[in-house]
Amino acid sequence: MRVEFDTTVLWSAFHKPGGLCFSLLALAAQRAPVLDGFITDVIGAEFWWRATQQGVKGAGQRVARTYSEQELAPFLEAFEVLFEPAGMERASIGRTLGRFAGLVGVPLGGFLHAVTGTDRAALLSSVSSAVPVTFESVDVADLHVIAGALENHADMICSSDRRLLGLDPVGPVRIVRPAVLAAELGLIEQSVLPAQVRRSA
Repeated sequence: MRVEFDTTVLWSAFHKPGGLCFSLLALAAQRAPVLDGFITDVIGAEFWWRATQQGVKGAGQRVARTYSEQELAPFLEAFEVLFEPAGMERASIGRTLGRFAGLVGVPLGGFLHAVTGTDRAALLSSVSSAVPVTFESVDVADLHVIAGALENHADMICSSDRRLLGLDPVGPVRIVRPAVLAAELGLIEQSVLPAQVRRSA
């Protein structure tokens, strides 16, 4: 199973070592056959930028804080295989629309086809692909996550981002919560998932 992890999963693993997201990343870092996990260059850059410049709130923290290289080092070393620049997958779009700004207003499926070249019919087959790409309807800063998954042949995106999860599926790519992925991999029992999550699995 090929899975792209977004920054919400990285941050959850960073703030809660030994938690579910940490376990998923650890399995991906082992390059276990059951989970071919990756992040893109844009996701890696976003993680670093938020960590060192913008700041992030951990569980129970009321104020976002930044982290030093020394504080980040143990996490980056633990998951070096995912963060190694040579091993990161590439995304053709960043956190801004850049040269694709002229596509604002186009349905998501058409936008993603123009950006990634992915099969148009497959993209247009999902209901979410009809959502227009506007600053109100889609988190433009997260389009790189979907594009990166499509370009790198992911089966799913693992995320805790509610807006991203609301687009599930996008063409052939499912967007699932960490608990759903963990249950599919047999790391936790389906029965421990909340009913709402079980229904979306």
